Amino acid sequence: MKNYLLIIAMFFLYPIISFAECNPNATLCKNTTLGLLNQVEMVNSGDEYSYIFLNGKEIYKAKTSYMVASNDDGIFKNKKYLITKATLSYVSEDPCFPDKQASRCGVNVVLDLTSGKPVISNSFFSEFGESNITWVSWGKANAIIVIDDELRFKYANGHVERVTQDKNSISSSDVGK
Repeated sequence: MKNYLLIIAMFFLYPIISFAECNPNATLCKNTTLGLLNQVEMVNSGDEYSYIFLNGKEIYKAKTSYMVASNDDGIFKNKKYLITKATLSYVSEDPCFPDKQASRCGVNVVLDLTSGKPVISNSFFSEFGESNITWVSWGKANAIIVIDDELRFKYANGHVERVTQDKNSISSSDVGK
């Protein structure tokens, strides 16, 4: 009976203990191989930015209401899932094309924690406005990222580049015109 009560007590206390290190203003709190990943949304930041923190240190900020960390890859260590790579996605409050002030789009970046320090890739997006990452195939040397089942991007060594050109999309030389 005592063991039974102990198990029930641990069941209720485990979530409290595991999230004890999360920033109280954070809407995202995930364990990574390098520590705790937190997001503070614009509404809680005190300025016009949302932030991503790793162990309390800012590693990324964007002028957006909030960001979503998803499509993560990771490892299990001590029965705990730890993120090694993920995509950060958000809708930018800044124009995606400088000469088109009303242009807003779904922006994506890769967060890579495999080198022992956080690496944030260049941003990538569809030139057709908001879009969604359909799937990601994480590999050791690189990753393939697909947006809306049509646009393919390759991530390697901290950099993302587009590898396919949708037949209906504008060419990279037309971007921003």
